[in-house]
Amino acid sequence: MRWLFAPRLAALGFSLRTTLASLLALAIAFWMELGQPQWAAMTAWIVAQGTRGESISKGYWRVIGTLAGITSAVALVAMTPQQPWLFFPLLATWVGLCTACGTLVHNFRSYAFVLTAYTCAIVAISAVDAQDQVFDIAVARGTYILLGVVCEMVVAMIFVPNVPERARKAIHEQLDRIIAQSVEAVRDILMGRSPPESDIHQILSMAIALNDRMEFSAIETGRGEPAVRNARGTLGQIARFTSRGVGMRSRLAATGHVPQGLSAALLNAVTDMLDRLPACLSDPASLIQLRQEVSALKLRCHADVERTLTIESALIVPQENLSPVLRDRVILQGTGLLLDELAHLLACYVGDPVEAIVSAQSRLVRPPNWRATWANGVRSGLAVLVGAMIWEITAWPQGAMFDMFVAVVCARFASFSNTVLASRTFLYGALWAVALSIVPVFLVMPITSDYPVLCLAISIPMVIGGLANRNPATAAMAASFVNFFPYMIGPENHGRIDEIQWLNTSLPLLCGLGFGVLIFRHVLPFSLSSFLSAFVHSSKRMLNRISRSDMRVEEPVWVGLLVENMEILIANGGRIAGQLMNDLLRGAFSLMTLGRNLMQARRMTADPDLPADARATMEAMFATLARHPAAMGDMRTTVTHALSRLMTLEREEPDAARAKITMIIGCLMIVATELGHSNTLIDYRKAIEDAVT
Repeated sequence: MRWLFAPRLAALGFSLRTTLASLLALAIAFWMELGQPQWAAMTAWIVAQGTRGESISKGYWRVIGTLAGITSAVALVAMTPQQPWLFFPLLATWVGLCTACGTLVHNFRSYAFVLTAYTCAIVAISAVDAQDQVFDIAVARGTYILLGVVCEMVVAMIFVPNVPERARKAIHEQLDRIIAQSVEAVRDILMGRSPPESDIHQILSMAIALNDRMEFSAIETGRGEPAVRNARGTLGQIARFTSRGVGMRSRLAATGHVPQGLSAALLNAVTDMLDRLPACLSDPASLIQLRQEVSALKLRCHADVERTLTIESALIVPQENLSPVLRDRVILQGTGLLLDELAHLLACYVGDPVEAIVSAQSRLVRPPNWRATWANGVRSGLAVLVGAMIWEITAWPQGAMFDMFVAVVCARFASFSNTVLASRTFLYGALWAVALSIVPVFLVMPITSDYPVLCLAISIPMVIGGLANRNPATAAMAASFVNFFPYMIGPENHGRIDEIQWLNTSLPLLCGLGFGVLIFRHVLPFSLSSFLSAFVHSSKRMLNRISRSDMRVEEPVWVGLLVENMEILIANGGRIAGQLMNDLLRGAFSLMTLGRNLMQARRMTADPDLPADARATMEAMFATLARHPAAMGDMRTTVTHALSRLMTLEREEPDAARAKITMIIGCLMIVATELGHSNTLIDYRKAIEDAVT
């Protein structure tokens, strides 16, 4: 309970200013004689976020979603006058379509789509028994939303000064933390003590999450602010550097060689430099010196590669008899690629204009999840339709309100990674709102109509709810509480909510939210087995696209696909044992490494200076892989055959061509090694059965 008795100053400030904004919106709604002023107070809490960028973005998209929702509601009611069983299928289809579209986008754009869905449901269902008043209901709804958004923004502008400067400082602090974690993980890999897969995933997940938040930082600092542009490029390079480090782990394993001689000395110098890197980020002079050191290490690496080409080596035959010189060169070239990524990372971090094109190409992305899109759309539409049927069969007087809240919860949480947990927590918050509304409804409002007394009675629960909203462990439940608490009070200018109205408001609210939880639990629920099957299938399909000459897969898309699926796995895999989860994540990282090295080999195959025989060998390999995307054993046979052929060609070529062929050999060695290992993710069925046994 530290969040309540000893709150952070930022949390206390958020709670007090949002409570003030909510009460201000409620007072203005009273003054304007609006019919349901509680919606204005609710909106102030809904759009309030931890940063100004988030609040402005959510407020903007809430207005957009509300306007789209009320427009579609008016159109829907106008199209189906006195035709309930044409109205409800059309409403369910629209809610499902908006929910599906919301799954395809991110941040508050997704919120705008789901808001369009349930705003349409709220307005249209509210007008079911008064269809000639649908326009008035829609205008009133839009007025509440606009009033709440404006009040929250005005109060926040007054009480949150120096937003741009604070945003820039936060960006640098977060970047420094992620860079330090990434560098530490890569350093440990080079030293032979690889961190757990969950730690590596956390780095990539943090980078993607912060990349999503850059949209809000751009609002706070200005869209032309270089800090945001540089941060986006830096985050992309962090992901590339981290995944390159994971690839270096596979490269060291593929050579079967403890680094000695040139590669050992270089790796020692690189690990020493990485150990000092985090401390240099906050000092511009040290950072300049560090970048010079990275450049010097790159030159040293290239020189060492050239030296290995002049050393007389033994006959190079298949992989099991690799010469020490070739092993050394493969490690050196991998280290050079790692240093290249680090140099780009630091250049993006300091805002080097030369890196503008590279940083734009490496920005992180979240690929669309079409399977979840379909499931969310069908589930939400079906929930609205079933809720309408329950209303029709039972003839419940509050059935309209029940179906309205079914639409709210099913649309709002459809795109969450763990829908059952999110909707259940939302229900618990509503229960607290219903319970604590007893005090103002039954004890305060019957004895006085003074607005200051009402403010005193409801501000204390609101402040507590705001503090809980800033505490991560209670944030989701608190968000539901502060949302529904003004709704349960039901303040009006010319009356008050009585016991019957309170009961008839709380019962459909809780029943609607509870029914939404049941829908998420039993209609197209999350299944670990089906998710893993889709994960493996989509990964294999993407590997097939990498191998095809007529398709192009960008590295950020490939990394984003795997990291996003790993996030879903972690969010919904609470019952998976720690070791099994780590093995599944290791399998995902194995696929990531495999795909990245196939991309690297594909790019090098297009090099015009690559010998014709080597190019023909690679094109034949990719053509075979494109025909057999699902057979991992066949893939390894194909890659091993190409690898053996390249090793023979490498011995026969001059030094300049040998270096290029060796780069491809290093990539194929990693691919063959990853394909040769048992992949728990690919064989997830057997792994889960063994774990259960």
